[in-house]
Amino acid sequence: MQFSDRWPGKVIGLMAIFLPCHAYALCEVASTSPAGFGSMSSIAVRTTLQTSSTTHAGLSCTGSLASSLASDDHFYATITSATAGVVGPTSDVIGYTVFANNSTSYPITRGVAFDFARHSIIDDLGLLSNPAVAKAVPIYLNTIIGSNVAAGIYSETLNIFWSWDYCHDYGGGGSCQGRDINSGSTSLTVNMTVDNDCTITAPNISFGSASVISSFSTVTGQTINLACTKGSAYTVGLDDGQHAVGVGGRRRMISGSNYLAYDLFKSAGTTRWGSVGTARRASSDAEVNPGNGLGTGSQIFNYNAKIYLDQSTPSPGTYLDSVVLDVGF
Repeated sequence: MQFSDRWPGKVIGLMAIFLPCHAYALCEVASTSPAGFGSMSSIAVRTTLQTSSTTHAGLSCTGSLASSLASDDHFYATITSATAGVVGPTSDVIGYTVFANNSTSYPITRGVAFDFARHSIIDDLGLLSNPAVAKAVPIYLNTIIGSNVAAGIYSETLNIFWSWDYCHDYGGGGSCQGRDINSGSTSLTVNMTVDNDCTITAPNISFGSASVISSFSTVTGQTINLACTKGSAYTVGLDDGQHAVGVGGRRRMISGSNYLAYDLFKSAGTTRWGSVGTARRASSDAEVNPGNGLGTGSQIFNYNAKIYLDQSTPSPGTYLDSVVLDVGF
């Protein structure tokens, strides 16, 4: 205590109090934010890596630390689930890998504790660096290519057990005066929607050339190959082309202002293959692998094409048409 006699007859006491400055941070287990892969076709799921993430994997911290985490500090996350990936309506499973950051350097194995304090992950996130803002730990997900699955909504619930132990209170000389030691569990929902889709192989048709209509022959042995989503029941339609006369009328090729009528028929028969109602073909009507879609295997539809012989021979030229094939689920 210091005394001063600046003013006669008065004694003023001044006391200087010095308190140690503590840096601290506190963490807690909180509700997560769902991770969604979004909506995509079954073909994309099978052939292309899909990514997702959650901004909040259940661990939230506030406060600040005077230095980076020490080697004896840890933030363990143990992820478990009753399934091995997101599960769909027919029990198909789409597998995926969980990562501790937005690279593939640190995968998290299910059932094995992963320490987010290592590899500078917690420090790089700035999880303990701002006393005014609560920050959460994100995690990242990549699908495993190769899943041949049915369409539908897929989901999985991950259980995440967090356990941490770190110094949150440093005293003079950098010694630890208090540790935050705690644990807790939370759950994270992962979801994806798979849509029906097909890959289509439909070679062009050539009738060849002839000087008169009666010389054109029926083109046989034509095939359309479809590989559609596993378990999907679908129909296949061929529209009337660009120059047909009326709906369901004869298809026509064009050269200049001249037309050449032709048509496409189911299998090896004479039933016209069209795009409306019973003129379509069902997946169960395929010549090869009839039934619902196989996903990775092809279903083959045979057809034949012929030029109508009851028309006058048009002017010489190259006659063309374009027919649209559609698949309805």
